[in-house]
Amino acid sequence: MTGPLTIDPGTAEAFLARYKDRVVLVLGVTAGDRRRIRWLTEDGESRVSAVKQKHLRAMPPQLF
Repeated sequence: MTGPLTIDPGTAEAFLARYKDRVVLVLGVTAGDRRRIRWLTEDGESRVSAVKQKHLRAMPPQLF
């Protein structure tokens, strides 16, 4: 299990993280402590949402 995610607000690059049971692409900062994420539904549709940073978790150091 990985710990909480720390995000530098000055970072402009997108990166992968975990949100609940899915892998998401963190796109950037929105208002306050929220981050904009992109994720795929079970049908393969792309969705964009804003979530609190405390709910995002860092990905493990090695994926494969």
